Amino acid sequence: MQGLFRKIRLITPLVLHFSIDKDQFIQRLQPHVAPPHINPFGRLGRIFSPEVAPYTGIINTDTVQMKPRAEENWAFAPSFRATLLPDPAGVRVEGELNGASLHVVAPALLYSAFILFVLTVFVSQTGKMTFLNVIMLLLAFLFQGAFLVGLPYFKTRRGMQKMANDLKRDLFYFVERPVQSPNS
Repeated sequence: MQGLFRKIRLITPLVLHFSIDKDQFIQRLQPHVAPPHINPFGRLGRIFSPEVAPYTGIINTDTVQMKPRAEENWAFAPSFRATLLPDPAGVRVEGELNGASLHVVAPALLYSAFILFVLTVFVSQTGKMTFLNVIMLLLAFLFQGAFLVGLPYFKTRRGMQKMANDLKRDLFYFVERPVQSPNS
């Protein structure tokens, strides 16, 4: 299944290099990633949230899992999973953006089941259907497919491109301009 999502570009590899060591990278990234599930009210609850981090996720000593916090539509936001690898020049962040969420895959699967059902009914009614009815049915399938499968797919692809650019920019900004502690 991962191979299929790679082919339709819902999973994109991403490799970044930083000139600081792994521990320092984790220390500088941590203030910008809030723990997951601290806000049960979604976008509305962000107003009342004590965390102002732009990302939510988990940072371990060897892995990073994060997702942008809800600003627009949370359902189509891709997630980023990466492994932190030591590099002679610093740290290498090697991971992938994953946009294959249930919000994208479920409509496609449900629509496929619907098409199979309608086609079986269509095959059983072949003697009673006119050419105009067949053309109207095929056009209806085309428009429904574009709406139920095409729109979520293109919204996810655009979100992945945006997140890839934002993630690269943000990670370099977080590493190059660390948060100053009040004691320094």
